[in-house]
Amino acid sequence: MTAFSRVLVLGLALAGCSSSSSDGETIDDAPLSGKVGSQSWTFQVGATNALLSQGDEAFVAGLYATSYTPCVDTAPRGNYLIASIPKQPGTYPLSLLRNITFAVGAGDNLIGVEGELVVDEVTATTVTGGLRTRYDDGNDVNGRFQITICPLQ
Repeated sequence: MTAFSRVLVLGLALAGCSSSSSDGETIDDAPLSGKVGSQSWTFQVGATNALLSQGDEAFVAGLYATSYTPCVDTAPRGNYLIASIPKQPGTYPLSLLRNITFAVGAGDNLIGVEGELVVDEVTATTVTGGLRTRYDDGNDVNGRFQITICPLQ
């Protein structure tokens, strides 16, 4: 195998480790993490309520860095993300119309319009995908997530 062939094979192997977007950036295969409110943040649990999203094209979900039991417990306090996650698999660029909110502190909502959201799979109980977005140096996340769809009540 020539040096060029080895580099090509290595490049193709690495390309399989993340989702690539049209702007050349990628969504990491690692769990969603980064900074929210200038604090280290790693996704633990996310949830949406099917009742609140009924009839819409997207789920409105909260993604948290604190563990809790979705559909049973009250969502935790602290910095978190609010995402409008499409109900159909696909790659969705973020914009003013499809954005991610960095909910910080006692009520600051910072709107991330850079990056993209990928929906890999939607089942009756979960949504799996990836996200890459940035508001500023203190609010920047990248990685994979799975959220729970709480049933109609």
